[in-house]
This record gives sequence, C-alpha cells and structure tokens, in this order.
Amino acid sequence: MCGRIDAHDPIGVNNLISILDVVISDDKFTPRYNIAPSSAIATVCDRLGTSVVTMEWGIIPVWAKPGQFERPLINARAETIREKPSFRKLIQRTRVVIPVNGFYEWRREQDNKATFYFTSSDQDALALAGIYQVNRDGEMQCCIVTTEANREMKPIHDRMPALIPQQAMQDWISSEDTAVIDALMQPAADDSLTVLEVSKYVNNAGNEGARCIAPA
Repeated sequence: MCGRIDAHDPIGVNNLISILDVVISDDKFTPRYNIAPSSAIATVCDRLGTSVVTMEWGIIPVWAKPGQFERPLINARAETIREKPSFRKLIQRTRVVIPVNGFYEWRREQDNKATFYFTSSDQDALALAGIYQVNRDGEMQCCIVTTEANREMKPIHDRMPALIPQQAMQDWISSEDTAVIDALMQPAADDSLTVLEVSKYVNNAGNEGARCIAPA
C-alpha cells in the first residue's frame, strides 16, 4: 500500500508536469514532507480540460451508507480495480496524476518497523496514478492506484504505487482506451526508484520538515 507521501519541492513537481502545460501555483502547493491520508494534495486531472485541482486523499464511495466504511479508501489495487464497486466507474472515467517528490513505506522487523523513502532514480518527482470522485458535498477526493512491487520495493513491501511515466501522463488522465489504461497500471520498471532508509521521525504524521527524509 501507500500511506504517506512527500511533496516538498514545487520546482521538481512542476518540472514533471510541465509536459501537460499546467503549473501548480503557490496557493495550491503547500510544501510538505509528511502527507498523510485525509490531507489535501495537489493533483492534475482532465476536468474541463487538463487542470490542477486540490483533492482530499481518501474516498468514501458516494453510494456508501453512513458508517459503512470505517475510514476512507486511500489505495486501490490495480488487479481488481475494474471489479470493485468502489472503483470500477472511477477507473473508466475519472483518473488523476498525483505529482510527488517521493513516498514512504515500512518493513516489519520483529517488533519494530523500519522506514524507507522512495524517489525517482532520474527525476526530481514521481507521477502517482490515481482515481477520483466528487462526493455528495461537492468535494473532490482521490485514491492512489497500487500494483505489485518491483525489484527495489520487494525487500520492503509487496505493494507499491503505480507510477506513470512522464510522457504517458496525458494518456492516463484522458485516454478512453482500456488497453492503454491497463498497460499503465503495472509495476514500475526495475531501477526506476532510489531507496533510502530514514528515521522513525516520519512515522508520526504530525512531524514535518527535511528531517523526515534524512538518512537513518
């Protein structure tokens, strides 16, 4: 799964999405190293044209009865996304790119958990694949698509975010071709990520700053 992300560098993020001819302005980008579910995050989607939209991370399906879900859905498995009632319409119609500088994952080691930070091996930002909805209150909510782990991730965790190549971001947010969409929901290429073990400081969602990504 993916349960924490880092988006602290607007230059790196905007360089990544420049291919879409959009810019995340300062009022939509609050630099944060430790973004947890239910937070507001800047995204790029094809809504009234390709545009930057602030969304809440986590979906409660619009059809859900009160109390049906204990917490918002923050990840959607690529292998079953077209079957799940919560996601199957969203993957067809409303997909989103979530540009970040990196993401975190944890590996259990007996009674402890080691924390790792993942970044692109050749760029300053990553494009996470997402889906989104507009809830009953008119609020936009998104969910990160996950796949099986690639070589860099497997020693840490068996799942990872689906990463969209820069040149394929427009296809992800706007294509109507099922084959194109499905081809993008695959584990990232081996050697596409750099991994760094960081301290437990980031484990507390209330902690912020560059200390979150400092080597352990």
